[in-house]
Amino acid sequence: MPTPNPRKLITAHIATTLKTPDASDPPVFPTPVGGRVSDNDATPPDADGLNEINVVFVKETIDEFSQHQDGRRRRIMTVQIECYNSAGKDAVDDIAWAVEEAMRANPTLGNMVESTKFLDIGFFVVENSTDAMYCMVMTYEIIYWTHVVEEDGIPVTILLGFDPYTGPGNEDEYIDVTGNGPTV
Repeated sequence: MPTPNPRKLITAHIATTLKTPDASDPPVFPTPVGGRVSDNDATPPDADGLNEINVVFVKETIDEFSQHQDGRRRRIMTVQIECYNSAGKDAVDDIAWAVEEAMRANPTLGNMVESTKFLDIGFFVVENSTDAMYCMVMTYEIIYWTHVVEEDGIPVTILLGFDPYTGPGNEDEYIDVTGNGPTV
């Protein structure tokens, strides 16, 4: 079975977080858009006066210290949360503030990621001959891991050695820098 695409899972989780109401009666949504939240960049905003949000993957880099071919990878993903409204700047700014508060309340997305970090926000207006669409684009940095093998865990002993005394057969030349005791 193929491994699910983590970028799709994370953007879908953010969208679900932003559109799922609480258990109160009547239910309260985390943002003024209610359930009008999408995680598909092919979904165009509607100029119907209704608020909506779109969660979009933008780019990803691999942490330079975890770029080993067969090892765990720490990924730094950029996600944009686009808030749309045709009522005006203040209305779309209120949506963006609600998004920021919802994201701040769940910085690990339910332990799905290592962290989320709010980077910036921009305001845009798109107009045609009859309508104006106001947009706030919020940029988030999402850090997560892939290729994690649960049973291996995190190394508890770090070995330090110097060429040419490294590799198999030279373990006695290594120095334990963690204080965990003998290495062999």
